[in-house]
Amino acid sequence: ADQPALTTASLAGTTTTTITGGATINNGASYLTTVPAADAVDLVATINVASADVGKSASLVVVVEVPGVGMFNMLSGGTFATLDAANIQAFETKTLSATETITVFNDVVGETLGVAGNTFNAYVGYYTGGDINTLVYNSTPASFSISNPPASTCPTNTTAISGTFAGKSVCQLTGRITTNTHLTANFSYFLNGAVFFGENVDTANDAKMSLTIDAGTTIFAPEGVNTLIIDKSAKIFANGTPTKPIVMTSEQDVTGVDALNLRGTWGGLVINGRAPLNTQSGTDEGEGSTGTYGSATAPLATDDSGAVTYVQVKYAGWPITSENELNSIALQGVGSGTILDYIQVHNGADDGIEFYGGTVNAKHLLLTGNDDDALDWTTGYVGKLQNILVEQTSSGDNCIEADNLGSNPIATPRSIPTISNLTCIGSTTQKSNGHAFELKAGTGMHMYNSVIGGTFPTPVNEGCIRIAGDETFSQSGASAATLNGTLIMENSLISTACAADLQGSGTFTATEWYAAQTNSTSGTVDLGGTTGWINGTAVNAVTPNVPSDSFFDQVDYIGAIKDAASDWTTGWTFTGYK
Repeated sequence: ADQPALTTASLAGTTTTTITGGATINNGASYLTTVPAADAVDLVATINVASADVGKSASLVVVVEVPGVGMFNMLSGGTFATLDAANIQAFETKTLSATETITVFNDVVGETLGVAGNTFNAYVGYYTGGDINTLVYNSTPASFSISNPPASTCPTNTTAISGTFAGKSVCQLTGRITTNTHLTANFSYFLNGAVFFGENVDTANDAKMSLTIDAGTTIFAPEGVNTLIIDKSAKIFANGTPTKPIVMTSEQDVTGVDALNLRGTWGGLVINGRAPLNTQSGTDEGEGSTGTYGSATAPLATDDSGAVTYVQVKYAGWPITSENELNSIALQGVGSGTILDYIQVHNGADDGIEFYGGTVNAKHLLLTGNDDDALDWTTGYVGKLQNILVEQTSSGDNCIEADNLGSNPIATPRSIPTISNLTCIGSTTQKSNGHAFELKAGTGMHMYNSVIGGTFPTPVNEGCIRIAGDETFSQSGASAATLNGTLIMENSLISTACAADLQGSGTFTATEWYAAQTNSTSGTVDLGGTTGWINGTAVNAVTPNVPSDSFFDQVDYIGAIKDAASDWTTGWTFTGYK
């Protein structure tokens, strides 16, 4: 996530330096204003130095205010002393780079250090040439509070019920909840029915209520349409850590569970927003009576539904009927103000994660063993995705199924997400009509640096990559020689078997389309490592081309994971099905 922007000031007058900073428990996947007492927090800041100051000798300064306690000056070595305002001390003098990163606190655990309940306001800056009168600093602090240890009774808006789950006593969630709720990690939480947070009304971002879920919390549900629904007037703040992910799972997820084949036992996670859709009304209805999403009168591309980071969703996706199925995660009109990072969906019964329109972006998605499509988009989705890993196992249709709008394939905005660094791994035991990609109903796609490997069933009835629907072709180009750049798959590698099974034809054929892609090829796809999803030498030999948009990390590889050292799935994910 982007560090929060802070107001910057200079004792010498105006400055072009900018400063950002905030508190994180998960290496910057999200930034928090309140940190649980049991979690290790880092307080970090970044100074984007004015070009006129780059290369100058400068003194770096940190001052921390603890309201009710005092002001403290960081010294060399990271120690703190009481601030002497007449003699502010630098912790380092150096030649300024264009960007200076400052760690104010590192792995501070409030409960351990006895500072729970306190607020910390940090100011960072620099002055040049030994002259304090040139000081540039953030005039609004990078601020966070450490909460008090949680109470021994169930939190507000939950009720105690008998039993334990995941080694903890259980509190129940039920009905529609319209006030701020904080689920602490000293309990597990039982979903009784469809549980809604917020109301189904368009709401300004800063006026929304919140559901906060602490790192290490488990939410579980019995079999049926038991679903966690974040409605349009609410935000979810579910921020786990690499060592304490949040788990949303089935009541059947206990010792001895068939982790390879259990699927579809509960409803999953649904988020409703008011970002743009391409339906005629600008709205649509969520499957499973999960509510209206989008907006007929005030769509907002930057709609903010909170943050979901370091979260596992397992065994979800309840099939109400064959035409009305809940997904493991349904993102319904969700806007770009929402943060999605480090999420695993395992063994969903319908789709792993589906984007119904909207503009939300996501990184580090691990989609394993899902029964239908791992990644699905429709209804004018135009977000950005990076580091997507799909592993098919004992079921599954497609790594990607993509639509613009089934009822009107030329509707605008056209679904054209931008995706970089995706790996799709087929399985001989997935469904025989499955594909790597199924691109249909008028969709577009900007795909870069992708890999299709594994082994798909033989024969794949409809192609490893299938392009379908007249409008999918016609909106993408009059011929393979005149493709218009709205349906692309560049700097990618697919297996030889996949390349031999490209299906679909219209104004061009799928084979012609792939042959026309810039720097994309076919051949050996060597994925390995202990998990089977780490790039080998052949994959890493392909030159990447990451989009220049600031959302994307400028990595030097194609596919989701370059090597074991950079394996972002390590530690927080579930691999017990292997």
